[in-house]
Amino acid sequence: MYRIGSTMGPATVHRRWISGCMLAATALLCAVPASAAETSAESSLHQWELRRLNEPTERERAHERAGNVYIYDGLTDREVEQALNAHFDRIDYMMFIGTRKTVPADATNSTVQSNVETESPGCM
Repeated sequence: MYRIGSTMGPATVHRRWISGCMLAATALLCAVPASAAETSAESSLHQWELRRLNEPTERERAHERAGNVYIYDGLTDREVEQALNAHFDRIDYMMFIGTRKTVPADATNSTVQSNVETESPGCM
């Protein structure tokens, strides 16, 4: 056993040190709080859904013309209303679930609640 330990040259020790540093760096980079990662992912998905809803690519339009329906989840009632008014010709290819109710624009006492009320509470 002493022979094996003494035969390890500086290159082997250097490789182990680099591997350890890379492992530590990976662990530090991946140590993002779960809530921050979820918020970022939810935000990205929300932005993607809005882009797809309001500015679909030609390929997405071709899928719709072929009869495919896209299900949009978690948009606000204002976003849904705007999309239905602006893209009435595509209404057959849209389905909205989990639509979040927003406070009316003329409400004077608007308070943010932690529990968001949705339009489709029984659909799970």
